[in-house]
Amino acid sequence: MTTYGRSARLLRRYGPWTLVVTTAAVAAAYGLNQSAPSGYESEATVLVEARLTAAAPATVGPSAAPTTASILTPVTPDVGTERAVALSDAVVLPAAGRVGADKASFLEDLTIEVTQDANVLRFAYTADNRFSARIRARALVEAYVNYRATGPTGVTVLSEPSLPDTPVTRPLGPDLAAGLAAGLLLGAGTALLRSRTRGLIRGRDDYERLTGVPVLATVPRHKRPAGTTSGAPVVLRDPTSPAAESYRYLRTRLQPSLRPTTATTVLVTSPGDRQGRTTTAANLAVTLAQAGRSVILVDADLRHPQLHHVFGISGEYGLTTLLDGEAGVEEVLEETPVPGLHVIPAGRREEGEHVDLLDSGRLARVLHAVQKHADVVVLDSTAVLSASDAIALAALSDHILLVGDFARTSRESVRRALDELAEVVHDNVSPVLVNVPKSAGALVPHARTQPTGITPHHEPLTRDRLVSDADDVAPPGVTQHAYVEVAEEEDDEAEAIAEYFARTTTVAVPVIYGSANTATVYASSTAAESSAASDSSSAVSDSSSGADADSTESADSTDSISEPEEPAEARS
Repeated sequence: MTTYGRSARLLRRYGPWTLVVTTAAVAAAYGLNQSAPSGYESEATVLVEARLTAAAPATVGPSAAPTTASILTPVTPDVGTERAVALSDAVVLPAAGRVGADKASFLEDLTIEVTQDANVLRFAYTADNRFSARIRARALVEAYVNYRATGPTGVTVLSEPSLPDTPVTRPLGPDLAAGLAAGLLLGAGTALLRSRTRGLIRGRDDYERLTGVPVLATVPRHKRPAGTTSGAPVVLRDPTSPAAESYRYLRTRLQPSLRPTTATTVLVTSPGDRQGRTTTAANLAVTLAQAGRSVILVDADLRHPQLHHVFGISGEYGLTTLLDGEAGVEEVLEETPVPGLHVIPAGRREEGEHVDLLDSGRLARVLHAVQKHADVVVLDSTAVLSASDAIALAALSDHILLVGDFARTSRESVRRALDELAEVVHDNVSPVLVNVPKSAGALVPHARTQPTGITPHHEPLTRDRLVSDADDVAPPGVTQHAYVEVAEEEDDEAEAIAEYFARTTTVAVPVIYGSANTATVYASSTAAESSAASDSSSAVSDSSSGADADSTESADSTDSISEPEEPAEARS
């Protein structure tokens, strides 16, 4: 009943389209038939006679008198062989030379057919001029008859080459039948394709109209490694690709929504299954960790978990372990190759055993405990329209990313997903569109390029570079900066300088550059504080060696702005 109803709907919707396509195909077949080249055809028929061969004399009985007379027996000719003889050089070359043509051009318009159940050859020659067609057909027939006149096989011309009156055209019926069949197949195929793609997201602008908010980021198509269903994140596998740059762009667009002091929970979901939510969650978590944040990626899809495959980690313990209360957060955290990124897999699960726990109060307590261990918690959940899990997780999240796949997500599923989420969230849903071609409005960033011979993240950092970066991130009113360079990861003197900056009234903006073994920290101070510190420095320099500790501390504060080594010596 359902199949019949769907077929009837497709027929009503796409029947006119199929009719138009079929009509166009038939018209095209008719046009091709009429535009096909035509010419005059002259034909002749030749009978290949049976060949007589001598047979040994036969005796009737032992008393029969012997005879030396031979008996002639007719042998049926092989008409196929005779056709090959007529097309051989022995026949064609004399005929072509007689009409002043070469062999190739002469054979181009020549046809020799074998008449079924008869020893008859049909010679046909087509030419633009009817007299030319007759002359060439006659030349070939005479050349063939002359060749066979000296052999054992006799031939007889049944009909001389004719003088055609009307040109020969291609038969119309077969062409129209072929056009009709092709039109029906093409019309039905395109109708089925349109039925499957009609309701899909048409592009970036269409997705924005559906959701009512700007698309946070678009990700172009990228290939997974061969032989894998869930490969490593593209930002790790191919960090210079446009897709990797798109995920970094997503991270930048999401930064204003992250809390500066407490943990932020970001839920990544989609309207339906296999629409890129796990890929987006994994790449977003990696980019956030690469930006210096502490990130925990939680696989909250207890029905079809994938993150333990993506990062190649054990999935034995994880979220289900926390929901059961069998372990703490630190015990289920899995290390990844990315510094600052940990993964909590889904954990062991039986069919439907832990699914209901996502709707219970335990989930809120577990997420609260996880938030204490990271700056950002990224949740990879089931699809909104596949299960209620995503709705429960959305109610506990600070921000929701609704991932749509350009090639799979339907517009109706987006509307339904937004209606479901509207019951628990308000104004914190941002759309992300993946697998988007540039023609559909995708913002495809340029791939990053690394100059040959330069190792990334190990370039020397200049003072101008640090001051410029400080200007970009410093609070309003900060005009002067002091910086120190940390040569090693465990540098007691550098740590003392950093602690000094933290205890003074200067505005400290720490930034880490380079690898784990080479980092840089700098601090900023306001112009007013710098002026006051400068005055204090002058007073200290003019005073005697017996000045009080307060003056010494003021001088140390001033020196910390111009020369970073001074505060460490002063504190020591």
